[in-house]
Amino acid sequence: MSVRSRERVRLLDDEVGGMTSEYLIVLVLVAIVAIVAWVRHYEAVRDDADVQYQEFGYPAPD
Repeated sequence: MSVRSRERVRLLDDEVGGMTSEYLIVLVLVAIVAIVAWVRHYEAVRDDADVQYQEFGYPAPD
């Protein structure tokens, strides 16, 4: 077996750092889901407020 093929086999069997990268990927996906949920919630609240303002009018200025 040549040095190059032994190195390739060694690298394919190497799992050091694999869990860290998996956790990082999961963390990024969770962050994306949280940001999307927050934006949708914000938009829903803003739309509800716009409907209320159109129905009842804007509050009187102080």
